[in-house]
Amino acid sequence: MYSLYLECAESEAEMLSSDLWDEGASGIQEEPLPGARCLLRAWFDDPTGLLQRFSDYQPRLEADPDIDWETESRQAWQPFDVGRRLHLAPEWDENPTPRGRLRLTIHPGLALGTGAHPATQLCLEALERHLRPGETVLDVGAGSGILMAAAIVLGARHAAGCDIEYESIAVARHNLAADALPPHVFAGSTRAVRSQSVDLLVANINAVTHQTLAGEYARIARRCLVLSGFPDRHAARVLDCFPAPGFSVADTLSRNEWVCAVLCKEETS
Repeated sequence: MYSLYLECAESEAEMLSSDLWDEGASGIQEEPLPGARCLLRAWFDDPTGLLQRFSDYQPRLEADPDIDWETESRQAWQPFDVGRRLHLAPEWDENPTPRGRLRLTIHPGLALGTGAHPATQLCLEALERHLRPGETVLDVGAGSGILMAAAIVLGARHAAGCDIEYESIAVARHNLAADALPPHVFAGSTRAVRSQSVDLLVANINAVTHQTLAGEYARIARRCLVLSGFPDRHAARVLDCFPAPGFSVADTLSRNEWVCAVLCKEETS
């Protein structure tokens, strides 16, 4: 077994992971790096041609000792708490959920979006703070489906998601179905979503995409926007797109260099 290490921009991680799977990776692990970058580690049985194939990403190849990788992977993913109410546990964990916590199942190895990244954790905390019981939610850039699952666990009446990458939609649908949750996801853009159709919209994507879609967010969401996936240095460019129309910053969460902005519409009596 061989480990291939690649460095890339955070915005490239999902597409690069897809390329690694296509090349025959048996597993992929992501580690956040400073400066909105990340380190991807992918495992391969045959390393032939990998250094040349991924030469743009500072590739490093190491031979691994003969290890039971399934056991090692499971040991690396231990349950952990997020916010005041959520308890994230890998799908194989059989330990009881701590009292007072809501269990959110994660699926390591299938895609990014396991809850380990600070931006994902900030979105989970923001949903915990601002989602009202019985509301409807749209996750733009659904990825693994973890934010949709969290919305349902936290009391949403309905949660849907969209992503322009079909591979991500397939993973999200698989994860949600495995958790016995409705897999309401589709491959496509926000243009396919009806105006004023959800109470809360969450999007954990990069700043440039937030800027592009700000008008769409305001068109779709009736009450609240939860926006993350960008570092502090890009926060101003995202927030400069609002108020659009009537949205203003209601809460800001941060962890390390990552930010989550919560924007709400002023409620009229």
